[in-house]
Amino acid sequence: MENQTRVAVGIPAPNYLITTHQPPLFISTYPTPPPAQQQSLSCPPLFIITSILIIILFVSLAFTGFYFTYQQSNPPIIRIESIVAFNITNWLITLSLKNPNKYASIHYEKIQVSVSEFGDKWRVICPVDEFDQVENGETLMDVDVFGLVMYSKMVEVVLKMDAVVCLQAKYMQKHWQMLEVDCGVVVVRPRMNTTVGRSSRCNVRLR
Repeated sequence: MENQTRVAVGIPAPNYLITTHQPPLFISTYPTPPPAQQQSLSCPPLFIITSILIIILFVSLAFTGFYFTYQQSNPPIIRIESIVAFNITNWLITLSLKNPNKYASIHYEKIQVSVSEFGDKWRVICPVDEFDQVENGETLMDVDVFGLVMYSKMVEVVLKMDAVVCLQAKYMQKHWQMLEVDCGVVVVRPRMNTTVGRSSRCNVRLR
């Protein structure tokens, strides 16, 4: 038997790409922020810190000014408004009291107005009822003077006033002080009706 060679004739198989299907592996990662964003996440911006410091400084200065404005209250401005001598022993003295404080009211009590002859030969003390005075308020206080002794048609008298006052401002503690007023020497004649006016300002002291 002759050797027979069999040749398989066929179409060459194409190049197949064999792939294997495996479950995907998912790895969750956060994107890396840019450098500017990293800095904003780590600390607040500079302008926020600056704004907070400015606000704190402003509040501190406002409170300091508010406190010293209240604490450094000024004494009242007192003047002789008018003097009326009805006769030798009966006078009416009107004093003008002005509160110069914008934020503090004044309470007056234990008020005593003294009228004495120059040289202190005699003295008359006249009590006055207590009263309150609002901020920037002005009060006319009438003082009835009785029992004077005048040996002549003209007399020089020394007019003084003492009182206990309380300067009170909102949100601040009350301040009780002694008020001493010296209006100097005033010339008085019987049947005199004189409006002294704004020029006669008394010396005022708080202690």
